Amino acid sequence: MKFLIDHVWKLDSPVRILDCGCGYGFLGLLMIPLLPEGSTYTGIDFADSLIEEGNKIFLSSGIRGEFIKKDFYQYSSTQKYDIVICQAVLRHISSPEAFLSKMIDHGKDGAWIICIDTNREFECDGLYIDGMDYNYLCDHMGLDKSWKTELEHEGRDYAVAMRTAYIMKRYGLKHIEIRMNDKVSFVHPEAEGYEQLMEDFMESNGWNHGSNETQLEKSTEYMINHGMSRKEADSFLHKNLLIADYMKRNKGNISYTHLIGSMITFGRKVFESL
Repeated sequence: MKFLIDHVWKLDSPVRILDCGCGYGFLGLLMIPLLPEGSTYTGIDFADSLIEEGNKIFLSSGIRGEFIKKDFYQYSSTQKYDIVICQAVLRHISSPEAFLSKMIDHGKDGAWIICIDTNREFECDGLYIDGMDYNYLCDHMGLDKSWKTELEHEGRDYAVAMRTAYIMKRYGLKHIEIRMNDKVSFVHPEAEGYEQLMEDFMESNGWNHGSNETQLEKSTEYMINHGMSRKEADSFLHKNLLIADYMKRNKGNISYTHLIGSMITFGRKVFESL
């Protein structure tokens, strides 16, 4: 992020940031200390719990930030921003084009519009857990059918990270570029903060919680309704149960490598003459 701020976006004077679908304000916590003094952060999200958590974290961190509880689609303001950004939002919503159009509306002339998201194909191939078969971990048979069904019937685009630049181009943004986060997590028992890193990793993948037969059947039905065969759904769920069991049985001795492959797509809202 420091490289992007200093050498790519070249933000050498105070800026106003609007973080769309901000969660607890992760991007604000990351960016504000790296930006010129006087920069401001505003985050908007519809989730009460995340807004409340964000306010607490910012207060304890001594970082100033404003949080707005509202559905971004319904948000209107006369304030225009120098940076309008989102992270891990576009692939989870039914209309990324409409969301991005709204982001552009809130940018001032010359604003950077920035979208950070992950391509699901990259993510599926980006995990290795020491002691497990990498080919097995990479196998996502049936997920492509689920992604296709979600795209066709719900508008959720698993590959929106690959397509964001083209949406930006259609909406008239200029100087469009794409970068990729070069950070690859290598977590091992000697790593600083190992226990918390493992806890967060397990939680984010749903491997901390056991599944009873009722929950498994509901998950199976969901996947079948989203294009998978019964065999593919059972295989996918079985793999997750095996990973969770392996992680729990080897607690304290697990090492893993995780490449998320976040793509950072950005363009400027500028007049042709600029």
